[in-house]
Amino acid sequence: MEVARRFAQGDPGDSLPIMVHPEDGLDAVQLGGIIRERRQAQGMSLSQLAEQAGVSTSFVSQVERGVANPTLSSLKSLVGALNFSVGALLESTVPPSTGGDNEIAVLRAGERRRIVYPGTKIANELLSPNLQKRMEIIWVEAAPGQGSGGHPHVHEGEEAGIVISGAMKFHVNGEEIVLNARDAIYFPSTNPHSWESVGDEDLVAIWVITPPTF
Repeated sequence: MEVARRFAQGDPGDSLPIMVHPEDGLDAVQLGGIIRERRQAQGMSLSQLAEQAGVSTSFVSQVERGVANPTLSSLKSLVGALNFSVGALLESTVPPSTGGDNEIAVLRAGERRRIVYPGTKIANELLSPNLQKRMEIIWVEAAPGQGSGGHPHVHEGEEAGIVISGAMKFHVNGEEIVLNARDAIYFPSTNPHSWESVGDEDLVAIWVITPPTF
């Protein structure tokens, strides 16, 4: 599968101007550099960021130096403590158009911002034009055994997803649900939720979050 081949080669706020080629992943050094720049720009020490993110100071140092790969869950904690989002890594650095609510945006396959998270077999592409819209739409790919990891996520808003291929074990509000191809789910994001790719086939899904909070 083409998805598996790419995995073998390579979890709100304004985004930093770091471009990622659609076929490439964000490597650990690039990711660490983004986190270090954000931390220093806010005048935070390593220990302050570690305390707010609920991780150790040594772990933050290792992530910033590109020698440790955070899980998707710990990455969300780090960027959340720095007042931006994982989704900001997916935003294009091209200046947004001024079309407002009447804007028609075409995001063609192979030309969208794509991130393969360091140390994982999880890839995301942003299907909505930017994070200033009312919805955040994300293309999700994950090899079997990969998932959101760590503690369940809780945030404002609502979200929905549909599985295109593979299978997803979804935990929401204490309930375990297995979603297969063409199955969909919709729930308030205030319910604790997490997911994992299960089965023998790579997971491909589309996820919608409103307001953008990923």
